[in-house]
Formats: sequence, structure tokens, C-alpha cells
Amino acid sequence: MVFQSKIDKYYLYVLISAIVIIGIACVLPLFLDKQIDLFGIVCMLSILFLTVGFLLWISFSISYSFQDNHLVVKTGPFKKRIQYIEITSVRPTKNIFTGYRILSSKDAVAISYRSGLMGEIKISPRDMDAFLSELRGRVPALKENK
Repeated sequence: MVFQSKIDKYYLYVLISAIVIIGIACVLPLFLDKQIDLFGIVCMLSILFLTVGFLLWISFSISYSFQDNHLVVKTGPFKKRIQYIEITSVRPTKNIFTGYRILSSKDAVAISYRSGLMGEIKISPRDMDAFLSELRGRVPALKENK
């Protein structure tokens, strides 16, 4: 079962702001440099399109899928597998700026697990109730902190 990430307005504003700043940083030099050549233009526009494309890819491809033995958290080229037997607890969180997070909404949950460097991942499934229900079914010893 695959769950997509919830995307809220706050995240979209941050994403659009980042794209505008990157766009200004890549395009403004083209207008300020009077002696820019075709190679410089191609390089700056390539950087712009590759960076914006990567940001959009990792922003809109966030998914959380339940496999037989593990939960897969994926965004763009990045993937994290968490074994069900490693998951200890889940709790709602509004603190989305710290820790290991693959989310696009302030409405998030933090899943604690025994392995890994951080030991916790913050995610924001679009259908939170269905996600938590599926997680409870796969992890019977799950502790839910409110």
C-alpha cells in the first residue's frame, strides 16, 4: 500500500520562494554581465533548470509504501527502508525543521525506530488515519504518544 505525502500551502510558499531565489541568482548575472558568451548563458540556464527540476522532483515524489517486512520512505532518488520490527513508537509532531524528515506538510508524525543514525523520521502522509491504521496492523507493539 502506497501513501503520498500531504502538501500544504506553507510548503508550497517555501518551495516557490526557493525557486524564485535560485532563478534570480542564475538569471541576474546574465543581465549584469555585458560580455557574457553563449557558453555562459547555457551554463547558467542549465544550472537553473537542473536545480529547479531536482527541487520539484524531490518535492512532488514523496511517498511512503508498506512492503512485506519494511516501510519504504522515498523522495526522488533518496530511499529509506525501516524494518517493522525496528519501529517502536509514533507521535504527532509540529517540529518539522529538525531531525531526519521526508515531508511536505506541517501536519506530520514522527516514527521512532531502533536502527539508524537519527532513530526517528518525520513524515506527512496525505491520509494520516489510514496510514496510522496500516502501521498499527504491521507493528502490533507500536506505542502511540499523543
